[in-house]
Amino acid sequence: MTNSDGLRRLGEAGFRCSLGMVMLGISASAAADSEQARSRHLALGLGVAGLPRYQGADEYEAEPVPLIDARYGRFFARSGEGIGITAIDTDGFTAGVSANWMRGYQDDDVPRGIDEVDSALGARLFVSTRLWGVVATLATTRAITEVERGLLVNAVLAYPIHATERLVVTPSLGATWANEKYMISYFGIDATESAASGLAPYQPEDGFKDASLRIKASYRMTENVSAWGAVGVTRLLGEAADSPLVEDDTHAIGLLGFVYRF
Repeated sequence: MTNSDGLRRLGEAGFRCSLGMVMLGISASAAADSEQARSRHLALGLGVAGLPRYQGADEYEAEPVPLIDARYGRFFARSGEGIGITAIDTDGFTAGVSANWMRGYQDDDVPRGIDEVDSALGARLFVSTRLWGVVATLATTRAITEVERGLLVNAVLAYPIHATERLVVTPSLGATWANEKYMISYFGIDATESAASGLAPYQPEDGFKDASLRIKASYRMTENVSAWGAVGVTRLLGEAADSPLVEDDTHAIGLLGFVYRF
């Protein structure tokens, strides 16, 4: 489960980008007001997130979160969605592919005796549609490095509300399914780890991993600067929640940041 320190640091940095943008939901199609802005733009920002040390941990840590949203034609670089190409992009439907990070954990984040799980580079396929103001997104991410990390499928329903000319509030519901490889790599405990940690051996199967509720808000302070915030709660489900690694199957996440659009 180990890899080079450089790759691990890149993975953790990638996750921090991912966390911020997944929570905030910044996207070219949602943020742009014109076709030109939608096809070419650059936004950079920085935030601070509070999150559990790993999925199921009962301890939290604060992390700096770089926020990136860049697009040139069909090519994009967007935290939470990676670097990729939008194959289809209309007012009502979007589809594409990207390379993105799948978060692992370090051995000092989990109980003693449990091996670390490296972050992995994943290949992501996504489709998104808008109907009656609701944005539905379905994405699947498969590990292409650290292939034992397996596969995740995520579905999200979001409803952006333009409360004022400057303020947009977006509540969303999401659920994540994971295949057996992912569940074993992240939540499983083999015989060696069991002997070293004192935790019972555990080999989960595939299934729904979690469900989440989030509320995001953006406030345009000036023509170029916006403040972003998000709060959310995620509950682990099924065999993920039953893992002996899990200390708390429900955890909260919060983020506050600022974005500058060039």
